[in-house]
Amino acid sequence: MNTAVVTHAFEPSELAFLQRFFNTLCAERGLDGGSLAANDLAAQILQLYQQGVRDERELHIHLGEMPHIKN
Repeated sequence: MNTAVVTHAFEPSELAFLQRFFNTLCAERGLDGGSLAANDLAAQILQLYQQGVRDERELHIHLGEMPHIKN
């Protein structure tokens, strides 16, 4: 059985979304962007995104947060 990891090359728009989402959560949680907690958060966000969770609200929910989405 092949256990190779399938990787996804992110589009610039996806990277921009992920960076903005990460920055927002770090600010809300009071995390320094280079901290271990921030690195763990980034890994969780990327894992969820690669599993198909693309909606900001759904990402918040999976991360155990109430969404703070501006209308």
